Amino acid sequence: MVQHGINQRKNLAMSLRRGGYSYSEIQKFVSVPKATLSYWFKDIKLSEAQLVRLQKKRNDAIQEGAQIRSKRVNEAIEKIERTSAKDIKDISKRELWLMGVMLYWRERVSDRDVKKGVKFTSSDPHLIRLFLKWLMEVGQLGEADVLCDILIEGDKDLPAGRQEKAISYWSEVTSFPQTVFTRVYVQKTKKKRKKRETKKAEFGLLRIRVKASSMLARQLSGWIMAIQNKI
Repeated sequence: MVQHGINQRKNLAMSLRRGGYSYSEIQKFVSVPKATLSYWFKDIKLSEAQLVRLQKKRNDAIQEGAQIRSKRVNEAIEKIERTSAKDIKDISKRELWLMGVMLYWRERVSDRDVKKGVKFTSSDPHLIRLFLKWLMEVGQLGEADVLCDILIEGDKDLPAGRQEKAISYWSEVTSFPQTVFTRVYVQKTKKKRKKRETKKAEFGLLRIRVKASSMLARQLSGWIMAIQNKI
């Protein structure tokens, strides 16, 4: 009786295999291990069309599996980001002060920059907003104390409208009127540019300069020295 049941399953499995079904499809009808199916099917030759169909199903399964894994990873990342975002409460004035000092420290190339006053350059709109917030709230400066230069990579003759787009973009980022952005400098395009730098390529960098700020620059240098001594 048991042998009869096995033979029935074997005959059904072999019939399905000759019809071009995959192991996974056959296992939906015949509950046996893949090793057993492989043994049963060792003498079955499939047609070219059947092999093509099975290969397509394998490729589709691989792609679907990759999409499912990618979705799970993205969901996990989003969950981590949502959870970690709750760790940031209101930013205190002291925290903002330290954040601005660290931004300037990263920007500063050498001690000689102190004589040139406070400058900060970035293509990242969030860092630009943060540094401006620092200048206004910690440095107690106003819009009139700040100069903005736009630096765009390209040839001497920029495509029509590109300068206007850059001015409009940085005006929106900073909430400064477009009339503030009178200085647009074109820099020679570098041969190698990372793909992720699309915003920089399109709108350039914004350089923030603070008028008559050599004393503020020296003060920042003192804060940086103090941090260096603490670490």
